[in-house]
Parts: sequence; C-alpha cells; structure tokens
Amino acid sequence: MSAPYFFLDFNAENACIYHNDCPAAASAKLIDGNGEDGRSVYELPNYRAEAVLDRTHYAGLSACRQITSVQNRGDGRLLLDSMSSLFVPDIGYNGRAKGLPAWHEKRFILHYAPAAWQGEAQWQHAYVEDMGLFQTYNHNCQTTIRFSSVGSWSTGSQYPLIFLEDTAEGETWYFEIESGTGWYIEVNAQGYKENSGLCIMLSSCHEKNDGWYADLEPGESVTSTAAVYGKVKGGFEDAVADLTAYKRLTSRVAFPDGVVPVFFNDYMNCLWAMPTRERLEPLIRTAALVGCEYFCIDAGWFGRGEAWYMNNGDWMPNDKLFGEDGLAGIIRDIQKAGMKPGVWLEIETVSTMSDFAKAHPDCLLTRHGRPIGGGTCFMDFRKQPVRDHLMRVFDYLYDIGVRFIKNDYNHSTGLSADGEDGSCNARLLRQHADAFYAFIDEVHEKHPGLIIENCGSGAMRCDHETLSHFAIQSTSDQEYYDRYPSIVQGMTACMPPERAGVWSYPYPLDFHERELQKEMFPLRDELKHIRTDAESGWQTAFNMVSAMMGTIYLSGRIPYADGLNLTLIGRAIGLYKRNRAALMNAFPVYPEGTSTMRRDGWTSMGLLNKDAGKLMLAVWRMRDTETTHTVDLCRYLTDSAKIVMKYPDLPGFAYQLKDGKLTVTLPESDPNAACWFEIDV
Repeated sequence: MSAPYFFLDFNAENACIYHNDCPAAASAKLIDGNGEDGRSVYELPNYRAEAVLDRTHYAGLSACRQITSVQNRGDGRLLLDSMSSLFVPDIGYNGRAKGLPAWHEKRFILHYAPAAWQGEAQWQHAYVEDMGLFQTYNHNCQTTIRFSSVGSWSTGSQYPLIFLEDTAEGETWYFEIESGTGWYIEVNAQGYKENSGLCIMLSSCHEKNDGWYADLEPGESVTSTAAVYGKVKGGFEDAVADLTAYKRLTSRVAFPDGVVPVFFNDYMNCLWAMPTRERLEPLIRTAALVGCEYFCIDAGWFGRGEAWYMNNGDWMPNDKLFGEDGLAGIIRDIQKAGMKPGVWLEIETVSTMSDFAKAHPDCLLTRHGRPIGGGTCFMDFRKQPVRDHLMRVFDYLYDIGVRFIKNDYNHSTGLSADGEDGSCNARLLRQHADAFYAFIDEVHEKHPGLIIENCGSGAMRCDHETLSHFAIQSTSDQEYYDRYPSIVQGMTACMPPERAGVWSYPYPLDFHERELQKEMFPLRDELKHIRTDAESGWQTAFNMVSAMMGTIYLSGRIPYADGLNLTLIGRAIGLYKRNRAALMNAFPVYPEGTSTMRRDGWTSMGLLNKDAGKLMLAVWRMRDTETTHTVDLCRYLTDSAKIVMKYPDLPGFAYQLKDGKLTVTLPESDPNAACWFEIDV
C-alpha cells in the first residue's frame, strides 16, 4: 500500500486523506464527535486506520488549538510519510460570487517573519500574488508558498507563524505550528478556473521536509505537534493580540512573584564568558545600586581552565575563579547585595571531552552511529542516566542558592537521529524533544521559585511549544544597540512581551575587545572609549528604552558609568517596575508598522493595556539626524489622553501630544536616540 499523506479538513464533516500516487481524496467517515469542537474520531477504511482530531477552544478568544493522530487499526503495517496538524481550505473561495475581489486581486496580505542569528523576527508584509501565488486553471492544486525549518533550531530562519489578512472582509487569520523540531507551512492556491481559494497546511510530520515517517505496527499510533489558528476582526495588531492572549493562557510557567523581574547578566558586551571575583564584584554592586533583582553569571564559571567549553556537560564549578569560597561564595555575595543569583547552562549539549560523555557514550544522540554535532554533541533525554545526572546538577545549584538558570542552546540537531532498532528518523528527534520538555517540567516541580530562561544563540529556538515550558525567552544575541528595535518589534509579535528578554548594554565592551579585559584593572587606555561613547546619555537612553519594551536584561560595563548615566539606568528601571504589572496584560501595537534591521530613520512601538488605560510607547531614531518626527496614535487614544511620565530627562528632548498625534524632537548631535512615554489613554 502506498504511504499516505494525511490532511484533515477542520471544518468539514468528512476528513480527507491523500496519498502519493492518487490525487483524489479517499473518504473518511466521522464515527465519534461533532466534527466542530472537542474530540472527533474518523474511520479511514481504505487504510484500515483511525484518525483522531483534538481541538481546544478558549473563552473570549478566536484561538483553537488542534492536534491530530492516526492509529493503525489493521492487521498489517501502516506507513505514514506525512501528517498535518492543521489543514484549512477554501479561504476566499468564490469571492466574486459574494461581490468581493478574488484572492489574487490585491485582497490577501501575508505577514511572515524571516529570522537569522542576531536578526530575529524581521516581519515582512506582502500580497500573496506578489509572493508567487497565481492561478493556473489546474484541476486542483495550483501554486504554493512554502515556509519550513529542519532540525531543532525551530526559529533559526523563520518563525513558524503566518498571518493572512483579508482586506476585503476586514479580517485576519493566524496560523502557528507549535514545534521545537522540524516544521512545514504551505499556503496553496486551490480550485478550478475562477472558483479557487486559498488553503493552509501546517505540519511537523512531513517526509519531504526532514525525512519524518511513521511505520506503524497494528495498534500503534502517532500524534502530531499542536497547531493553533484563529480569525479576528481587524488587521495584524488585532491578530497579534488574540494570539498573545492564547500564549499567556497556555504557558505552563509563572513568575515566582507574579511579575517579571529585572535581570543583570554579565555576558553581552561585558565579561564575554570570562568571570572572576575581581571582575564580578563591581558589577554586582552597580547592578544592585540601579535596581536589578537577579544577577546571572553567564558562561565560564565551570570547567578546568580557560577552555571551559571542553567540560560542557559536567558542570563542575571552577572555584579558583571566585576566591577562597569558590562559586558558592560569589553566590552568597549576590544574595547579600539583595539580588537572586543565576548561572548559565547549556544542559542539552555535552563536550566529547567531558567526563560524562566518556562514561556514557550510549547516552548521546547519534546519526548513522556517530554523535550529532562533533566535538559538542547532544545528550539524549530519552536515557535515564542523562536525566539523573542533570537533575543532580540542578539540585546542587539550587542548594547553594541559585534561583535563575539561563539555559542556552547554541547548536541544532539537524534532521534525524538513530533509534534503538537502527532506524534513522526525524520522528526520533520528536521523542527526544518530548523527553526534554518533561524533564524541564520536573525541574520546575522539584525546585520552587526557580526561573529558567530559554535561549538559543538568542532566539534560534523560541517556538511556543518550547517557550511554554520556560518563564522567559532571550530575543537575540544582537551586539549593536542601534540594530535592536526591529527585533523588539518583531519578537513581541511572536511571544508575550513580558517573556521577551531584551539586552541593554550601556558602556559596551565590544566582542573583539574581550581579550583586553584580562588586564582591565586598572582600566587600560584602549578601553577608555567606553566612557566617552555615553557622555551625552543618549546611548544609555536608547539601550534602556529598547529593554523597557520587554524583559530587561541589563549588561555592559556599568561600573564605569558616571552619575548622569547611572541615573538614566536607575530611572528607566524604576519606570519599568512602575509599569510591569500593566505589562503582564498589555498587547503590542505598531503605530507605524514593523521595521527591519536594514532600515534607518524613525520607528515606534507601544504596549497597550486597555483595562489599565495605559499605553507605554517607545520612539527610536536610528542612524539619522532628522530632529522631529510625528507618530499618529489616534486609533489608541481618546480626546482626554495625556502623557503621565516620559524618559529620558536630557537636553534637546521635547514632545507634544495634540489631537492624538505625538510629535517628538531629539537632538541632531546623536544620530541614535530614543525616548519612552507612559500615556493615560
């Protein structure tokens, strides 16, 4: 029997199943469930199989979460080489009959988010015909737009989410596949002659994408990852708001005190993974002074020497770095300063030079018999020794006072892994991922009050399936502050803003100068520019404004800040704390649309909490000397709106709010400048 593709129509009474050598659909009979809500079971007689569709709806939202599964009900093997999580047909079908434009007549705008390391979530907006969809007058499927990802960097090249805006109906659809492994999205033109429409397919189970297949023995079943879809009145912002609310509801993790804290992390443009007691002490003092609540010692705290990465996976502290009391001593110093301590881990990877890898070669993910990744490979979370070893690491760190873990993920597994039976299949990576998520859930249950961040060279794995198991997400490893606004805008459309960690690094130490810091005490002449770069205060202000639109990850060599800049940092953190309760229920708005990293000039973004009557607005000017800019806020404000707070208090900054329009003036002397407002709407 040919291996079938399984596509299920979410709004039809009968399911459809397609297979390789037959373009026609085989009928599927609904035998249990109402076909619209909850659990529906279909009989697939042609394949002696049963398909189950599980849907969850959420009160007050248009969001519907869907999972599909197939069970072999026959007495022989059933081979599946594709299975969708969601298949939605007939969008815009026969528009002319309703007096509406056809789908290819500048009606549908597709919003999608390409990504790259240090260039995450760069949203693009285009009509579907401008992206390559056109009518061919074929008998069924016509043309296709495809988005996909292979391996475990699930968001490394594209976030697995699209918005489809119907400008004729004034509605916007959203479709997201929740997968920390490979995934596949298709936007198809389907139909015959003029009677055609669009259909959307989302899948994490597709042989043509990453080699996934399921060879099911009688009685065995396979289940897809979840997909979520919805349709709202309005445009991009309205769909983002509905999806953001859904993601808040479906997160498994809450902040210990109910609000997002302020973090200091010593890595970015700061210690660059070379911590010592001498370097940490002034950072700890200054971070506490400006109001940080957590202090994270990033990479480099472990190992047997400067090549700490050779011992990834053992996680034994290099106590020599931290004085007589070692790591536990510097952890106590952080606590004495009034902050909660954190450390960096990359718990899923392991160096082949580590003691663990040498002792447990059978506990590594392999492909074709060789560890995946070479010198830095992956632990296999399906194996009990892996989970036991790492739980002991968490136990030790928690016992000495660690309450924050920055879990990094700097490598991708690629497209498949070996199974116990000698098979090599992307489906086995799915099993590994499920075991990893279960382990993280166990860590949270065992260690109350522990915050675990999800990081992956910035945001190379920030899909909702993964992030739902973590409290917060790093948005980027972007090292240049004037390139960050488009990332802040883009990532807050992908995740709740209170979970979007944004680096702020006043007084940055460039990556290429990191070796100089080994002799930084006293400050060397080569590094004195980190003082003068921030003399006017606008570099500091720009950094802080960006971070105030998500979760603040403060870094940089802030002990070298003068009184003006320390005040700017502290005031921004104070304003953030004043508004963070409102942040937890705010939705991102984009008065001038989203921007991209290559764009110079002005842009803006807001966090709107209608219940609190509050808009937190950031306005940036990037690599430009135009002094005045106007932002139209009419669709968010009433006639009685007023500015309650503003930032920064620096010369050359002026503003006026009149008739729903905010006019901002920033000094010509600083081409990179930014400001922030709290507005009573």
